[in-house]
Amino acid sequence: MRQSQCWAEASERMQAEYRQRRCYRAAGRSEAQVLRRRVKAGAVVEPYPLLFAHASAWSELRAGERHRYLARTLVAVHHRLIFCVFTAALMWGLPVSYRLLGRLHAYTNPQAPSQSTAFMRRHALVPNVVSNADGVPVASMAEAAVDCLRMASFCDGMAIADGLLRALGTDRDALAELVERFGRGRHGINRARDVAAYADGRAESGGESVARAVMIEAGVPPTDLQPEFRDPVEPWRVVRPDYLFVRRDGVRVLGELDGLDKYDMPALTHGRETTEILVQERQRESHLTLLGMPVVRFTMKDVRTPGRLRYLLSAAGVTPETIARPDYRAR
Repeated sequence: MRQSQCWAEASERMQAEYRQRRCYRAAGRSEAQVLRRRVKAGAVVEPYPLLFAHASAWSELRAGERHRYLARTLVAVHHRLIFCVFTAALMWGLPVSYRLLGRLHAYTNPQAPSQSTAFMRRHALVPNVVSNADGVPVASMAEAAVDCLRMASFCDGMAIADGLLRALGTDRDALAELVERFGRGRHGINRARDVAAYADGRAESGGESVARAVMIEAGVPPTDLQPEFRDPVEPWRVVRPDYLFVRRDGVRVLGELDGLDKYDMPALTHGRETTEILVQERQRESHLTLLGMPVVRFTMKDVRTPGRLRYLLSAAGVTPETIARPDYRAR
């Protein structure tokens, strides 16, 4: 078969797999060679050995969705594969930081243990329950989340913990029980306990959770999350800032995370144009200002920059010395 014909047929198969939200697995060595020539030309990507996709289509996917495509593809090829930890949490729809998605995570087969590679980390764990998320065999949502809390940083773990509470509609006490059930005796259990002690399902996004974790580490945990205030312009409505800080002198300070997701994620834009969202955000900002409290606005770049968020809060007089107790967990 001529290379041009082989490429044309492979291209069609890649498109068909992409429509199924999967990558295309090369049928053999010769086809892989043809596709890798296209990789060098920039027309195709090979994100996992022998798995290919059109570069233009792949570039449109976010990191999390790319991870899901790979998981779906590998399950179709290796039927006994069961994903766990960050991959399983992602398949369940929990907010997993892109920083944790460098490799896929799967259980190793006790009868034929597999070695970890640069593309997949194998875990010698025995799953309590094998479930199915988006057509992929995975650990249960609770077990996957607890394993994530054991292995992730305090900040990234907070996003997953909050997401689990939202998904299950439960509270941190129930999460603490899950941590003991699935994590007792395993490495990282104390880290998981620390995260569970501060988890709160009122956070509306992974970014809000990570920002709150940074605040906690900086010694300025919020006094409340998503508090409701009567809108000073439209009294029949309520406005809810992301964070409320109450200083010891009684002064209340509001905190607002300005994330880009609200402008380009369909789940958050609800079909609205970016300009419409920006106008509404500006109106909401002006209404919050009219409440008569200082408002500290920050971005995820501020959150990720060491010391930056603590500095911004201190400009409004919110410091470890001035913040009132108790924190948001009392509400």
